[in-house]
Amino acid sequence: MFRLVHDTARRLAKEAIDKAPDGWVVTVKEPTRNLLQNNALHGHLSDIVKAKAKWAGREWDIDSWRAIFASAHARHENLPVQTIPGLEGEFVALRRSTARMTKSELSGLIDYIAAWMAKNGVPFSAKVPE
Repeated sequence: MFRLVHDTARRLAKEAIDKAPDGWVVTVKEPTRNLLQNNALHGHLSDIVKAKAKWAGREWDIDSWRAIFASAHARHENLPVQTIPGLEGEFVALRRSTARMTKSELSGLIDYIAAWMAKNGVPFSAKVPE
């Protein structure tokens, strides 16, 4: 994997392509989330839990809030979200994992959560990355 951040990295990536055997695959994609974004996401979710915010009549843990927000944000952005019956009669929301989100996707989710926090009076303690 090459992170294309300077001319040397680009040159080495091109050399690796030139040396690769026939049939090998190259993928160029936007990077996934970074540590600052991960910290901001979990900081906001922790703030929501600490504030004892409620949704659907009850408080939730960090993992549940992450699922609630990731599903809502995906729907808000017209991204794929499906709710299907589960194997035991429960409902399952299928949507993109936050761990696989690109930097820009996670940035949008963090902004969505921050807007919800502001609207619902949840105090911020985590710094949002730039």
